[in-house]
Amino acid sequence: MEHELKTLAERTLLTERELLDAINYFNEGIEENIQSEIVRYSSRMYFVTVRTDVMAREIAEQYEGFSSFISQGDTHGLLKFMRTDMPLLELRASDDPLLQGRSAVSFLADTCANAARSGGLPIARCYAIVQNYLALANETSNEELVHYLMMPMMLELAKAVSLEGNAYNRPLSWQAMTYVRSHLNEDLGGDVVSDALGVSRKTLCTRFKKETGETFSTYVRHVRVERARRLLDTSELSISQVAYNTGFSSQSHLQTVFKAETGFTPREWRLREINEI
Repeated sequence: MEHELKTLAERTLLTERELLDAINYFNEGIEENIQSEIVRYSSRMYFVTVRTDVMAREIAEQYEGFSSFISQGDTHGLLKFMRTDMPLLELRASDDPLLQGRSAVSFLADTCANAARSGGLPIARCYAIVQNYLALANETSNEELVHYLMMPMMLELAKAVSLEGNAYNRPLSWQAMTYVRSHLNEDLGGDVVSDALGVSRKTLCTRFKKETGETFSTYVRHVRVERARRLLDTSELSISQVAYNTGFSSQSHLQTVFKAETGFTPREWRLREINEI
């Protein structure tokens, strides 16, 4: 494993520290349920494989999150998202761990390459980077390493966008949405976010509404509720823990907003999901 990681470091834009950051990936707190199958590759890592007809919205949102950081060239936000969001979801393709890993790398490579292209990275560079990881996945017989490849692949694409693309020419609304996704359990008041983006609160709110058609506060509320719904669907976290992880000030605040958005309380939503299985 050590030799293969050294080979990987020699073939990427990443420094040794960045590579270690990318593969130092922990998944905790998710218990097996009948919707998914947990596949463990080492004492530090597991993934959740799902059928194509199960939890498609969770996969779509997670990959949208990866894509937003890559297209923005935000390596810090991407690493944080990897560690604090849901365990990495994979579409189930094979019972063989090695073939499953190669399939997952291939599927994610296409999604991430498109994200890097949208961030201004030339198509030839996108292709070169993902092809390197696809080649590594096909060369190795180490099923654990195959899955480790996904994290540095995403990180390298994000780094390439920041160095060679036009990541920071994105609309202010895009930058704000990326910030929200990577700081969801923190204070996301207009003053905090506008300071982080280097603009006034009035500029943030005005341009966000103009560029997206909705207010900034509405967007934050929608994202928090959607993330809370995902945690209720796919984790065993208590409702108070879900509230903390999604930035609500209290369990009662989560219940009020969640009910207004979905028509269900968090407890009713979780029971509804169980009854539909």
